[in-house]
Amino acid sequence: MKDANSAPLHEQIRTLLMHEIEDGTYASSGKLPPEPELCARFGVSRITVRRAVADLEEIGLVRRQQGRGTFVSPARDVLGTMSVGGFADKVVGEGAKSRTIMKAEVLDADERRAARLGVPLGSPTFRLVRVFALDGIPLSIDVSRYSLLRFPGFDRKIADDISTYQVLRDDYGVEFSEMHREISVGFTNAQTADWLQRPERDPLVVIRKRAMDQHGELVHTSRVRVVPSRIRLQVVSRTPD
Repeated sequence: MKDANSAPLHEQIRTLLMHEIEDGTYASSGKLPPEPELCARFGVSRITVRRAVADLEEIGLVRRQQGRGTFVSPARDVLGTMSVGGFADKVVGEGAKSRTIMKAEVLDADERRAARLGVPLGSPTFRLVRVFALDGIPLSIDVSRYSLLRFPGFDRKIADDISTYQVLRDDYGVEFSEMHREISVGFTNAQTADWLQRPERDPLVVIRKRAMDQHGELVHTSRVRVVPSRIRLQVVSRTPD
């Protein structure tokens, strides 16, 4: 199983076991195979297997019982549904919704960001990183960027409990008209894994967005990373009038 160009062995084992747990591989027995069996299967030491299982326990997928073995925790149902057919990506589900600002920073636009936002090189931009959750369980990370030339002072109006879209409508007179989306697959890194309470290199659904106003001008760009095991994406299509 060794591969010098891949993740550490305990992370590879953790990811394989995690996917097997979520696929129901151990549903009949309700527990993971014993350590010697896992060591033989993966060709690794007990220390490596124990690190992998400890990671699974930390994120709540298994629980270890002294003298009895490692048991699979009860499966969580999908927490909510995110509709991506309208303008805003709204999450529908039971539980208390929350959004937490992880980073909020003013940055000078480099060449790539200036081109994407359609602003002069070096002009001030606002980068906002938020985690969205239901009942405290993280569902997604949203990284959005705005031009502070177009929306001066926008960075000082935003807090955890404030809707960015509402501020844009009420304070800047923005009328949204179009949302362009590209959907792909990505993976967690050390930072996003911590924020989402998932392992590193865990698969994510990535939605890149460009919001346009009534004049066809760009309002903001956004990249949303969604935990697919916690939320169901729903696309709604309507017949044109």
